[in-house]
Amino acid sequence: MEKKVGVIGLGVLGRPVAERLVTQGFEVAVYDVRRDAVAAVAAAGAIACDSPADVAQKSELIITLVSDYAQTDDVIGGPRGILTSIRDETIVVIGSTLGPAPVQELSGAIAERGGDTLDAPISGGYLAASDGTLSMMVGGRQAVLERAMPVLQAIANRITRAGNVGAGQAAKLAHQLVFSLNVMALLEGLSLGAAAGVDPAVLKEILKDGIAGSNVLQLWHDLGPRWKGMLEATAAGVTPPNLRKDLHLALEMAHELGVTLYLGTQGSLVADAGVATGHGDPAL
Repeated sequence: MEKKVGVIGLGVLGRPVAERLVTQGFEVAVYDVRRDAVAAVAAAGAIACDSPADVAQKSELIITLVSDYAQTDDVIGGPRGILTSIRDETIVVIGSTLGPAPVQELSGAIAERGGDTLDAPISGGYLAASDGTLSMMVGGRQAVLERAMPVLQAIANRITRAGNVGAGQAAKLAHQLVFSLNVMALLEGLSLGAAAGVDPAVLKEILKDGIAGSNVLQLWHDLGPRWKGMLEATAAGVTPPNLRKDLHLALEMAHELGVTLYLGTQGSLVADAGVATGHGDPAL
């Protein structure tokens, strides 16, 4: 069982994941480009590292939780990346949502250096990361997943193998397609009811009691404002917020596969225009 674990990327998910692994008895090495983030997790008992290579030297399993492909490629294959010091049979768990092709490419580079890859995008957010109830959609060999399972079970209570490397990404993008459209549908429904004079709080209870109820609606009180921000429009050339980014990745994957996503296409246009960001009513 791997007891020496590395976590690279200490943002909304990475920090609580690293801190939980410390409390679960793992020896945790951490790195982030922000030194204050590293210092905060080190204060909780982790080992501070000055590069992804340093993390790799100290780890049997490494979880990467950075924003996008460019950052993931850098922490894995960059000048001070994981591949410069990875040990044989080290497991690299790619937790970011990147799409199947990029993860398969990175997996090939990791295999050339003697490592193994699990494609394991995460669902659940900060609260779930803090209490160990994340969901993970995993692509990779069953034997590698079994080796990694004690670590993954410390941070997630739903771990589902979707297939080989790339399948976890495909499953996550399908999930995000449904999730983001659900968020936008709720925003529009609440907006419609409010325009007709129905108190949004009352309408939420009505929706919860009906067939339109969902996990998104159950969590709306805590995360609704954040979800709006994840859909908002951004200036040209700026990385889109997470939900919009994942919608774009889902559409790219669909195009490569020859699949038409009518609702996904429209939803992406709505989110890109900023229409689905709250309709001017912060109570929604």
